[in-house]
Amino acid sequence: MSERKRTKTQRAILHAAKVLYEKHGVGNVPFDDIAIQAGVCRTTVFNHFADAGELQQALAVAEIGELIEFGEQSELKGLALIHALLEKLIDDTANYPRVVARLTNATVLGGESGRIGEIERLIARQYEMEYAPFPTDAAVSAQMLAQMTVGLYYGQVNHLLAYGLPFDKEQMQKDMRTMLDYLLRGRQAGGQTK
Repeated sequence: MSERKRTKTQRAILHAAKVLYEKHGVGNVPFDDIAIQAGVCRTTVFNHFADAGELQQALAVAEIGELIEFGEQSELKGLALIHALLEKLIDDTANYPRVVARLTNATVLGGESGRIGEIERLIARQYEMEYAPFPTDAAVSAQMLAQMTVGLYYGQVNHLLAYGLPFDKEQMQKDMRTMLDYLLRGRQAGGQTK
């Protein structure tokens, strides 16, 4: 099988899994159902993923990889790119809230947070461009702002899940923009020095 066909098949399997996981729950979907949804045989699913845990990990890594790729290929820079990254993340989360929340939390708590660190570093670089240079005596660094920004997203998702609120994409994006603007206003109003 060519690498291109293998990649295409793997993407089809991951997409099928994501759709079914959202509908039935992450732990409630057998490989047979994923194979049917993806239009492949069960053996093909096992050729790509040894078990459900490996498939779920690959799905989480793929989601994060798509976000990083978007950020690296975008012509946007600084705050414009940060807002675009958050909007893209929220867009996917709103479409697949249970899946994205569960897989992201499992990735972080399972010690596989390397790719999430890449997102933080990408956001930190944008803050460095936007607010360069950060004073050496600043109380808040670009890395800390990036950490807080990613934390805003996790907080929003966990809040909606905890209270059983709808994952309305437009409202989530509006609320995220408001929270981020509020966070950055604190930096501009004196939070940049000790």
